[in-house]
Amino acid sequence: MAGSEKDMYIHHVGYLCKDMEKTKMDFLSLGYVVEQEAIRDELRDLDILFLRNGAYRIELVKPNRNSSIYPLLKTYKNAPYHICYGVANLEDAIASFTLKGGYIVIQEPMCAPAIRNRKVCFLVKKSLGMIELVEEKENGSNS
Repeated sequence: MAGSEKDMYIHHVGYLCKDMEKTKMDFLSLGYVVEQEAIRDELRDLDILFLRNGAYRIELVKPNRNSSIYPLLKTYKNAPYHICYGVANLEDAIASFTLKGGYIVIQEPMCAPAIRNRKVCFLVKKSLGMIELVEEKENGSNS
């Protein structure tokens, strides 16, 4: 993946939860603050809330019954389940990850309402699990 990894940064860690309010309160007790209140993602049928502690951002993800990730609750319960990387160009990063890195796209690029409609893509690799890529804003902001 020559060239692409140096342009990446960790945007957030996705944390699957059954009860968003309870999980939020537990993270608040660890020193996190609410960065962005919960947002319903209608396309993916889940609720998302961002928390931050210094440079670290957690994305609480509560899937609803019709969400494609709802079955993950049986396996993971309340746990981190993906790392999201910010990339300068989403299409170039996807090509690099799939062609050179051996990743498989499991959800095609689409807008993410909880991240100001920036385009995201989910990929998986057997040895590493699931990752998410989010395209940076044109102004280069890492938010």
